[in-house]
Amino acid sequence: SANVFGVSTESMQLSFDARGNSVPTILLLMQRHLYAQGGLQAWFRELPTRVLDPFSPEQVMQSQSEEECAQLVRLLPPTEAALLDWAINLMADVTQMENLNNMNARYIAMVFAPNMTQVRLNHFLL
Repeated sequence: SANVFGVSTESMQLSFDARGNSVPTILLLMQRHLYAQGGLQAWFRELPTRVLDPFSPEQVMQSQSEEECAQLVRLLPPTEAALLDWAINLMADVTQMENLNNMNARYIAMVFAPNMTQVRLNHFLL
């Protein structure tokens, strides 16, 4: 797929979410529906350039500390950086409800990681 819903990420209209992240307006409008239908991963998977595609798998996996990850994220183009920030905040919200949804940080990473890059990272996560 070369675009999401027929529109490239570069030409999508952006809006600010509650945390001040600049993300595609369509994502904010469809957020509840995507959650309910389990479509959020599919939305990220359909991006023509996935959020972490600017990096090699080795770059991602070698960033072990919070500071190393932050340095890598600073190299992302603005749209991908905003989407990653939004997704990380969402993942943090999900893991805070672990007692209700059984989703800890490892499980949420296993769900989202394959949708953040076109390169298969599954063998790195196991």
